[in-house]
Amino acid sequence: MTTPRTNSSETASKDPWYWAQYEPGRERAGQMPSGADLAALVLGLTVEAGRAQPMWRFYRSRVDDELAARGLVPDRLVAEHMALALFAMHQQSQGRLMHAPGVRFGAAVRALHERYSKDGVDGSMQAATQARSMGAVFFHLRGLVSQLSAIGQPLDYSRLLADLRSWPFPESRTRTIRSWGASYQPWNGPTADN
Repeated sequence: MTTPRTNSSETASKDPWYWAQYEPGRERAGQMPSGADLAALVLGLTVEAGRAQPMWRFYRSRVDDELAARGLVPDRLVAEHMALALFAMHQQSQGRLMHAPGVRFGAAVRALHERYSKDGVDGSMQAATQARSMGAVFFHLRGLVSQLSAIGQPLDYSRLLADLRSWPFPESRTRTIRSWGASYQPWNGPTADN
């Protein structure tokens, strides 16, 4: 069960998000996530946030003691749980890191046009942007990230986490959807008719 209306970006520690540890200049730069870590994190695809004990050590989001005592999980932890699970699914069987700072979700998905039906990708992207609940957007993102994994296209998981944290809030969700759309549709500039 999640709690409504939590929009904090605080983390429980100063450690970077799991995937960010592998960025250039970080502690594990040049390394790859271990198979054991990825196996633990991929559990998040089928187990709710907070219920997959092997994932607990990877969480960085702060959980209020009062909420925890009542068995509630804040939306920000749900978003991190989703991002961790998506990253693990994306990273498995890859020879390079699938977290790439600066590669926005829409731009990464646009790369699928070269490999898959443009109409099919457009439909999947439309379904994701029309999702109103965290569970619904997670369902659609799993399909898109699976396709990104198939072509080895990385994306920025820190940015995706921020996008997921915005989802419960209609105004910030709208900004996220606009951002996805702006990076998904290439800008060609004005035409002679404009």
